[in-house]
Amino acid sequence: MFVIPGIVALLAYVCIRPQDVWESVRVITFPMVLAFAAFGLVLDVSVGATKPRPSLLLALGVAFFMWAMLTIAIRAPDTLSENLLIMAAPASLFLTTSQGINTLRGFRAVTRIFLAVTMVVALIAIHQGLSPSVCLVDIGDAGPVPVKDATGAPRACTTRAECAEAGNPGQDYLCEHAGLMGTTSITGRVRYLGIFQDPNELAWALSLSLPFAFVWFERRRGLGRRTFDMAIIGLVVVACIVCNIMTKSRSGQIALVATLGTYFIRRFGWKGVVGGGVLAIPILLLGGRSDDASTDERLECWAEAMSLWRENPFLGVGARQFTQHHYLTAHNSSLLALAELGPIGLLLFTAIVYLAFKIALTAQRDLASRPEAAPARAAAFATVAGLVGMVSSALFLSLTYHMSLWIMIGLAGAIQAVVARHDPDWRVHWRWRDTMFVVGLDVVLIAGTALYLRLKGV
Repeated sequence: MFVIPGIVALLAYVCIRPQDVWESVRVITFPMVLAFAAFGLVLDVSVGATKPRPSLLLALGVAFFMWAMLTIAIRAPDTLSENLLIMAAPASLFLTTSQGINTLRGFRAVTRIFLAVTMVVALIAIHQGLSPSVCLVDIGDAGPVPVKDATGAPRACTTRAECAEAGNPGQDYLCEHAGLMGTTSITGRVRYLGIFQDPNELAWALSLSLPFAFVWFERRRGLGRRTFDMAIIGLVVVACIVCNIMTKSRSGQIALVATLGTYFIRRFGWKGVVGGGVLAIPILLLGGRSDDASTDERLECWAEAMSLWRENPFLGVGARQFTQHHYLTAHNSSLLALAELGPIGLLLFTAIVYLAFKIALTAQRDLASRPEAAPARAAAFATVAGLVGMVSSALFLSLTYHMSLWIMIGLAGAIQAVVARHDPDWRVHWRWRDTMFVVGLDVVLIAGTALYLRLKGV
């Protein structure tokens, strides 16, 4: 499938970001990568390797991004060209994944690539966290860079005050871990570059790819293969847990525990609670932060999101415009959609997430009595587990347009295409009760948030 190299290029460019590190790679621009992925999809369609299937998920996804761009065109027209390029990243991954992958082999390849990309990022972050703290100075667009001592080596430190005392007055110094590819921690929390520059979003993304490690590396037969596969699974789980702890992310904790819990309970029944609990212990004991200020900030952001929606009840303030009205983002994906895109944007976003769950769960249910469909059922289950982790963090993070979220939505679309390819009569029906459920969910979200904020005195 020619689209897979394009998906690899998109993931590498947006997630690993070699163009931010090596000068020679900067000649490759995002439009070039986007064109490469589109060419692969067109080539697959032209040779009959794939056949795009119109679906409700595709229609809702296209409508969501079109509505987002419309709000920008009306609310912030001067940023339209810039945001068009930014929105093209999640939209292109959603489209290439949901429309370009319609075989189990292709689904396996894409999810393994996604897992590999997140593991590369996790290992770089872990190396960063294990590196000694050094003095950094902020020099503007280049970001924080290590301060060298008389020998030319980075100056070691234990506190920020040490760096300020030994440096030049008037410069902003930090004492942080410095890792590979020019990465640095923030207040001691490991992170990466680009879309994973926020420690919370780094921790969250690891939870999305983790279920695919269990699914693809536990099904092979033979003692040697199974031993190797169990070693791979063990390394992936350890890397996810260690990196999660190093990010000190409470939302990352929730996502990882939710994902592991979903997998172990579904795989082993209630006996799996014990196994999942054992893995959750170090996450809960060593991860996260006890920071009341962070909780207060989140409540303030929720209140601001509600306020912005009341002031702009139909269109919202425009996609990606929240931080133009508040110094922090909304810290809730649904409230961000409401504040920026209005009730129509929120309804589209909620419907998309709901439909992604319904596709994966329906595939699991309908394939349960067909032994030959066990691999497809396993793929659907891994997608459900990833979606659980996604929603768990989306309640506390602004992930409405995040690449990883739209990869997961695209994978749900790919599950639908895989099953429909082998059973053309298979359908995921959308009924009136689904519409009523999504609308009711949004009403409960808005009313519940307003009531909660009032009880908290915000």
